[in-house]
Amino acid sequence: MKNITFLTLVLSLFFLNQIFAQKEITEMNINGMQLIFKQAENDVVVVNLFIKGGAANLTPETAGIENYALQVAVTGGTKNYAKDEFNKNLEKLGSTITASSSNDFSVISLRCVKDNFAKTWELYENVILNPLFDEIEVNLTRDKITSSIKTEDANPDALIRKTMVKWYFEGHPYSNRPIGTTENIQKFSPDDLKNYYKQILENSRLLMVAVGRLDKKDLEKKTNALSSKLPAGSYKDTKLSPPKRSESSEYQIVEKPLPTNYIMGQYLLPNMNEPYYYAALLSHSILRDRVFEEVRTKRNLSYAPVAAMTTQKTSTGFIYVSTTNPDTAIMVMLDELNKLKTETIPEKDMKNHKMRFLTLDYMRQETNAMQAGALAAAQIYTGSWKNVALFVENINKVTGDDIKTMSNDYINNLNFVYVGKKNKVNEEILKTK
Repeated sequence: MKNITFLTLVLSLFFLNQIFAQKEITEMNINGMQLIFKQAENDVVVVNLFIKGGAANLTPETAGIENYALQVAVTGGTKNYAKDEFNKNLEKLGSTITASSSNDFSVISLRCVKDNFAKTWELYENVILNPLFDEIEVNLTRDKITSSIKTEDANPDALIRKTMVKWYFEGHPYSNRPIGTTENIQKFSPDDLKNYYKQILENSRLLMVAVGRLDKKDLEKKTNALSSKLPAGSYKDTKLSPPKRSESSEYQIVEKPLPTNYIMGQYLLPNMNEPYYYAALLSHSILRDRVFEEVRTKRNLSYAPVAAMTTQKTSTGFIYVSTTNPDTAIMVMLDELNKLKTETIPEKDMKNHKMRFLTLDYMRQETNAMQAGALAAAQIYTGSWKNVALFVENINKVTGDDIKTMSNDYINNLNFVYVGKKNKVNEEILKTK
């Protein structure tokens, strides 16, 4: 049985490498827009148009406008298709066209089956080139977004994430949250959204990633027709400086009369194009398991403690717990962070962790959408989509000493946000460096 399991894992890793075989991937520059196309064997087609910049495109006064404009564009109809007609066409095709915004980019996504690609592309092109920005639809979307923002303060999980972002990234572009503020969303007019949308849709800022069983020449032709209608632009990517908050260890308490207390600690980690990134990635997979074991399984201090890494242009790690016993829970999690710095993980355990980590990643990469996301992340964060094919190799290179070095170099200056009853926590613990 063990031999069968091991063989399954080895085969999984083999296929993970095959997923990103570079001979199946084509890169083109079409009128200044970068196109990455990966040929796939299944009948699902995914096309993602990434708009670079994200929060760096925004200011405190414009935070939220990009997400707002994109949501209206994909749901409010176009000059050629009224909203109801647009939605009926999508429903008949079984296709979806959606949009989302994050700290480093926004994306307009198409998903359909191969046989319906041509008709879905027509709708997709209309969304990109001819969104209507009708005042009624602008108002409907405004109500949805402001409602989402307002509910954050009533949800402790959402509140602690919001507070951490605004506080930890103060003075950094990430403090301009893509969802924006209620004040901003209320003031943006249809013309504001329309003008901003036109401003960011320039070829120099765009990255299109397509994964599917498509004819390469047909995709190139369609992309050429689309990009030829957009301005060239002069977008240049900029490197982000670390947030000033990361230079020291501080904490913030949000007093709430809650039965359970919520704690999050955050710290800087290496970016994808920096040494020790893969050590950070693997170590936080290990840390997640250890924290769950120590906090929940052994001590029953919390239902769902978390330790994780967030890959961005400014990457961070965090620990999180909701508990009625915050002092003990925090100390246990800090002890697990300290073990990464002081204890070398045995080679046998390293092999097991790597195999499990890579197998789970392989399972995630089975979908075309995840493959498109991985290609885009490699391109945006390292400058080359080709680095995605090195993922398995780079994880396997990580040693126990690499994890210790990374942990000592990076897991410092923890900044905590605490939401709950102030008298339930020993503030000295929150001062941990």
